[in-house]
Amino acid sequence: MKNILILLPLLFSNPVHCQVLYEEIFDNYTIGNLGTDYSGVIPGQGGWLSYIQFFQGVKNNSFSTIINETGKGKVLAISGPVPVTPFNMYVTKTGLDNEIDQRTAGNNVIKLEFDFFTGSEQPNIKNTGRHYIFLGYVLPITYSNAVVAYSYFPKTGAISVFHYGNNGKPVALNNAKTDPVLPFDTWVTFRVYLDYINKKVYFETPYFNTVAVGDFLAGSTSANLIEDFKPSVFQYFFSVPQDAGPQQMVNKLDNIKITALQNVPSEVLSTANFLAEKFNLYPNPATNVVNITNNENMFVKEVAVYDVTGKLINTQNYNNEAEIQLNVEHLASGTYMLHLQTAEGTAVKKLVKK
Repeated sequence: MKNILILLPLLFSNPVHCQVLYEEIFDNYTIGNLGTDYSGVIPGQGGWLSYIQFFQGVKNNSFSTIINETGKGKVLAISGPVPVTPFNMYVTKTGLDNEIDQRTAGNNVIKLEFDFFTGSEQPNIKNTGRHYIFLGYVLPITYSNAVVAYSYFPKTGAISVFHYGNNGKPVALNNAKTDPVLPFDTWVTFRVYLDYINKKVYFETPYFNTVAVGDFLAGSTSANLIEDFKPSVFQYFFSVPQDAGPQQMVNKLDNIKITALQNVPSEVLSTANFLAEKFNLYPNPATNVVNITNNENMFVKEVAVYDVTGKLINTQNYNNEAEIQLNVEHLASGTYMLHLQTAEGTAVKKLVKK
């Protein structure tokens, strides 16, 4: 009884500050094809839509199926032989905006999490062959209108993350040459927090114990961001270029969940701040040049300079340098935020220009 009394306050505290709005674990689905329509018009199981594009001679839904997975129950498998002709395959869930409308007032941090199975290495696939996972607010989803996006490269295991930026231009928090690399044939959990109040996005990857931070919707002048950019569509998209070579693709999804929160969890903020604390800026305030260093040999790929309103001032790319001299002579006097992009995530440091 003592343990129960200790647990009860934890179970029932702050009931309206964390709401699960949508959850898909696939356990109630029937083993076999997710849908019967490959044109993306007639919904299949659970209201999911399947769409196959440019796959010559094949008219079926065998690329998106419900299977049993040891230790996880039923999952959605994206599998099949990689074709030698250009091929795009989409699996889409719409109507998520209706679920988000059910959130309690004030819960304006939207959290998306899902489990992804990386599948086997695809050494013959071309560089443009990618798996994409989008959360968007309108169909069709592209990088220009996705709220957030994950891009997985099955040739190397590299994972990239993107978020909606200024004027519909996607912002990458890492780049294709130096992205973090995931192990093959492994389940990995991803979490992303959309903070509509503070215009921040946090990509949490527990496998790496990292949090990448971006300026979410920084260029928008909307007075109601969560209404104008409300997530409504979750989509898995697999693209294969021509002559990819004969291979067998097996990737999987499970435990898709959307939650409304009042604030970004403190442990996520702490992880993000922990990375920033590893970097030093001097002199600060600066007049002409600021030195950026760290004691852990972390390599910087890019420095983006933002003003206090969230406007991007300029971007400077680097070849994975541990120490940087940044010229700030051209900046007007004031306060700026430097976004230091590394393989471990993005560190944000404040700079004062004299």
